[in-house]
Amino acid sequence: MVHIDPLKDAGGNVIGAINCFHDVTHAKQEDRELRERERQFRDLLQALPAALYTTDAAGRITFYNEAAVELSGRRPRLGSDEWCVTWRLYWPDGTPLPHDECPMAITLKEDRAVRGKEAIAERPDGTRVPFLPYPTPLHDASGALIGAVNMLVDISQRKEAETQQRLLFAELNHRIKNNTQMLQSLLNAVRRETSSADARAALSDAAQRVGAMAAVQKVLYQTNNASRYQAKEFIGAVCSSARQGFGKDITIECAADDGELSNDTAVPLALIVNELVTNAAKHGVNGRGEGSIKVCLTKDVDCFLLQVEDDGPGFELAETRRRSSGLGLVMGLVRQIGGSFKVERVPGARCTVEFRDADC
Repeated sequence: MVHIDPLKDAGGNVIGAINCFHDVTHAKQEDRELRERERQFRDLLQALPAALYTTDAAGRITFYNEAAVELSGRRPRLGSDEWCVTWRLYWPDGTPLPHDECPMAITLKEDRAVRGKEAIAERPDGTRVPFLPYPTPLHDASGALIGAVNMLVDISQRKEAETQQRLLFAELNHRIKNNTQMLQSLLNAVRRETSSADARAALSDAAQRVGAMAAVQKVLYQTNNASRYQAKEFIGAVCSSARQGFGKDITIECAADDGELSNDTAVPLALIVNELVTNAAKHGVNGRGEGSIKVCLTKDVDCFLLQVEDDGPGFELAETRRRSSGLGLVMGLVRQIGGSFKVERVPGARCTVEFRDADC
């Protein structure tokens, strides 16, 4: 690089010049290397399969890769488009998401990364793509905010897989529900045809238990959660199934706290409720043929309490369990869900099952 400065006398006349030469080879080399690194970095960003773009501190888009164009269905205008590369945005429930309220806008306004905010991008042709954004602020050497970078991960395939899983789960539950109902009908048909009182009683108990399983399967079938069920719906369904086997003068009062339980407890708990309610209807009313049974499922601090109470004479667990197959079944099921079982006189019988949810 050449720098020439004139030399002048006292009168201002040019009498010569000074010529300085600076070797800029190293500076040129550093500049070429910097440009090459920038090119390589941009090529790397272009090669990424995930949509990526950057903005300045005001939110104006300064860079985007081709994956961002593919996801949004449009080519953003550098320096004028703000916040997002997408045409329109929506929340997962379908409500509109204004661009100046999107995760990228929040990142720039609050100078913080935003995570876990799912959204839907609408392309100009009307198609929609669910995605997860990962906006992160960018700072200069002094720590001042100079912009942000955002990566948009297309989760369409994951959403399709979740939909297929829900459909499969619903179909499986539907088939199980139908099969248990059919089995219950067959048991009732055989019960009506047999002449043995003992056989009729055994078949009636079996049909009642299958009915309880069918009731809980209906609750699982109707839920949108593949691994949890609502306690209140569950108690209502099982009590309704049990009530069908009793006379109209025996009432069942059901109550349950709001909350969810793991599907692992569904069938054992349904059978426990059925056995305790059936036992109360047979023995708790003390031969009167009428009475009231209360069923309550409550959530304690770190456990659940199931209580079945009748207005009969009550009984002693240690004495009755030796001659009651139903109580033996209850105690085995209680152990299966890792719970405890006790009986109190209040003055009727109050059976309490305490257990923890499998996922707690």
